[in-house]
Amino acid sequence: AKEPKAIMKIEHLNATFQPAKIGNPHGLQITYLKDNSTRNIFVYHEDGKEIVDWFNAIRAARFHYLQVAFPGASDVDLVPKLSRNYLKEGYMEKTGPK
Repeated sequence: AKEPKAIMKIEHLNATFQPAKIGNPHGLQITYLKDNSTRNIFVYHEDGKEIVDWFNAIRAARFHYLQVAFPGASDVDLVPKLSRNYLKEGYMEKTGPK
């Protein structure tokens, strides 16, 4: 295919280590928005340093984006916005009033 499967905007990108979910000690979950829906890509590598490098590269790109988007904000204020850990994830169903 000549077209990319997905385009991930850095403003909506998140990366977290998820070894238990992936089943590999060097697993990374990359989360992004597509059509107002959260999508996930799970990646892993046999070399732990490679995954840490990916994680740091994503965080560095996001940090640069935040510095440009919020020029008056201090670095201390931007660091908590670099990545998010989700407490719960999965599907939600709506039921009737009873």
